[in-house]
Amino acid sequence: MGKFNLKTVNITRMVGVVFLFLALVFGVSGFLNQHPGRFTFSDVVEDFYANISSELFSIATTVLLIDYLNERRENQRRKELLIRELGSTSNAIALRAVAELKAEGWLTDESLRGANLVEANLSHAVLSSTSFAGACFERAQLNHVDFREADLTGVSFEGAQMEETDLRGAKLADAHFARADLTGVRLTGQDLRNVNLFGAEINNANLDEVNLSEAKINGLDLRGSSLRKAQLHRAKLHFVNLKGGTLSEANLEKANLNGANLAGAYLNWTNLRGAYLFNADLTGADLSGADLTEAHVTPEQLATVKSLKKATLPDGTKQ
Repeated sequence: MGKFNLKTVNITRMVGVVFLFLALVFGVSGFLNQHPGRFTFSDVVEDFYANISSELFSIATTVLLIDYLNERRENQRRKELLIRELGSTSNAIALRAVAELKAEGWLTDESLRGANLVEANLSHAVLSSTSFAGACFERAQLNHVDFREADLTGVSFEGAQMEETDLRGAKLADAHFARADLTGVRLTGQDLRNVNLFGAEINNANLDEVNLSEAKINGLDLRGSSLRKAQLHRAKLHFVNLKGGTLSEANLEKANLNGANLAGAYLNWTNLRGAYLFNADLTGADLSGADLTEAHVTPEQLATVKSLKKATLPDGTKQ
C-alpha cells in the first residue's frame, strides 16, 4: 500500500464524508433509542420524512447553485481563452475564435470592449455590429474585414493593414488610423472629422459623402479615391495626393489645397468657392461645371486643366 499523503487529499470531500457518516450514526442511534423493540417501515417514514424532505431540498438547492457557479466560471474562462485566440497571429485560429464567440453571443454583448488585439490576423472576418470601443488593433491584419455598424469608438488601428475593409455605418469617433493601409476601404457617408488619419494610405478608397469639414488631413495619399459629394468645407488638404481621384459635387469651399496633387482628378460640379489652390497640380483635371468664384488659383494653372466647360471662373465669369 502506498503511503498516506495529506497533499493529495481533498479536504472538503473528506469533511463531507465525515459529516455524512456522523449524520447516519446519530440518525440510526436516535431512531433505535425511540424504538427499542420491533419497528415497521411506517415508523421510519414517520420519524424521518420531514427532515429528509427539507434536507433533500437544501441539497438540491446547493447542488444547483454550485453547478450554476461552476458553469459561469467555466464560461468566463472559455470566453477569456477565445478572446486571447481572437488576437492570434494565425488567421485560422483567429477566425475559429470569431465563429465560437459569435455562436455564444459574445460578439455583440460588449465582451470585446477594450480588447488587446495587437498584431491579430483577422483578415476576412465578419465583425459587423460588434462593440470594440477602446480596443487596440495596432499593426493588425484586417484586410477584407466586415466592420459594418460596429462600435469602433476610440479604437487604435495604427499601422494596421486594412485593404478593402468595410467600415460603412461604423462608429468611428476618436478612432486612430495613423499610418494604416486603407487601400480600397469603404467609408461611404462617414463623419471623419474627429478621426486621426495622419500618414494613412487611402488609395482607391470609397469616401463618397464623407464629412471632413475643417479636418486637418495634410499630406494624405488619396490617389484614385472617390469623394463624391464629400463635405470638405475649410478642410486643410496641404500636399494631399488626389491624383486621379473623384470629387464630383464635393464641397471644397474655402478648403486649403496648397501643393495638392489633383492631376487627372474629376472636379466636375465641385464647389471650390474661395478655395486655396496655389501650387496645386491641376494637369488634366476635369473642372466642368465647377464653381471657382474667388478661388485662389492662377491662369497658368487653369490652362493645364482638361475642361472648364460651364465652370464659373474666379472673377465670376462663366465658360
